[in-house]
Amino acid sequence: MTITQIMTFVRVAETLSFTQAAHDLHMTQPAVSHAIASIENELDTLLLVRDRKKGVLLTEIGEQVLMQFRTILHSMEKVQQQVAAVKGLDVGTICVGAFPSASAYFLPPIIQKIKQNYPNLVFDLHEGSANDVKEWVYNRKIEVGIVLLPAPELDVIPLCENDMVLLLPASHPLQQQAHITIQHLHKEDMILCKGGHETAIIEAFDNENCELNITFTTHNVSALINMVRQGLGIGIVSNLALSMHPHQLDVREVTPRITSQIGIAIPSLPNASLAVQLLIKTAEELFIESAISISS
Repeated sequence: MTITQIMTFVRVAETLSFTQAAHDLHMTQPAVSHAIASIENELDTLLLVRDRKKGVLLTEIGEQVLMQFRTILHSMEKVQQQVAAVKGLDVGTICVGAFPSASAYFLPPIIQKIKQNYPNLVFDLHEGSANDVKEWVYNRKIEVGIVLLPAPELDVIPLCENDMVLLLPASHPLQQQAHITIQHLHKEDMILCKGGHETAIIEAFDNENCELNITFTTHNVSALINMVRQGLGIGIVSNLALSMHPHQLDVREVTPRITSQIGIAIPSLPNASLAVQLLIKTAEELFIESAISISS
């Protein structure tokens, strides 16, 4: 099988559409179908199933082959970058993922610094939840991700700590407290923004033997801010995510600190491409050497 056929299979598997894959790869649909058929004939197994109702589906072995094919394509990208480095050229693509607040906070300065010296490098950005990004790295859909740690079975480089903070509704009794503890939050109506921090919050309440009363769960910080503004409860959100959304609400720290660690995750540090190594080095220079800690 050829690299082109492998690329075609990966694109079909990711889009679950022969038509979309043909459009993305600038191929005809019959050429895409022929590439998939050639791979299946060579492997003597069915990798994709066409269902009239559900569309294109991966078989169980197709899922496993997809991970291996992604690894092959990443290896080819690594070879191209190594050859380019010998020639003094900066070429290649960095396929990177991050959860929304990390994408907004970390990636712009990293990309800006890299582009100063390597203007021809291309960044293929993917944004999803913290758990999505871990899954993408593990399945080789992306080469590198900015995630919430820990990230089992992946190589990680810690970047910084990120505190959780409270958003208090107007005239809430806790505004009279000089220092708010988790004990003060026992059975209080809490609004939580899903994004991967849930485990740290639950553990912090359990350690203090306090009941975490989650009355609302949102999927974005803007919704959480508006709900707090309407007096529906106390918001608990990462300071990093909150920093991306202007507001006039009372922001308070909580004791003991509820914190999570943010880091870079890759399938294998020794096997990382030159471009990914450059991204990691740049991130370390920007965020580790300055000993940054994202807190209020």
